Amino acid sequence: MLLAPLLSPIRATHPRLTLPASAVLEAILLTEGPIGSAQSVAHALGLTNRFRLARLLNQQGLPPLHRLAEWATVLSWLVTAERNHVSLCWIAFRSRRHPSACYRLVKQVTGHRWEDVREKGSAWAISEFLKELRSGGQVVASANRRPLKMS
Repeated sequence: MLLAPLLSPIRATHPRLTLPASAVLEAILLTEGPIGSAQSVAHALGLTNRFRLARLLNQQGLPPLHRLAEWATVLSWLVTAERNHVSLCWIAFRSRRHPSACYRLVKQVTGHRWEDVREKGSAWAISEFLKELRSGGQVVASANRRPLKMS
């Protein structure tokens, strides 16, 4: 329940979210990450396929399902690191993830290295997440954000 306090600012940012979109967002925040495949989430909401889910989130001004889950994951790691004074490597091992994959996810989501994100703190990261939500799901350009090179 590390991310439950985010629900109020998100509701203020998107006061007219439909029940299905709100349920998806709340589930991702409360589970602090992925809630299943887009197809399974769509089916659980009574939608015929993942494309309808994608359209629903887009129409509500929300990022795609995977992007919401990535943000929730990174935010939960950051809050855990701050509260428990632990490293991302420790968090990765505890969650049975490879540390390098965790560091890459942080860079992909925030545009910054873990050390920089950790220094900026969870208040900064939450602010960046809310900016992305306000932008209608578009990744907000940042002076330090560079596209990742895929080889």
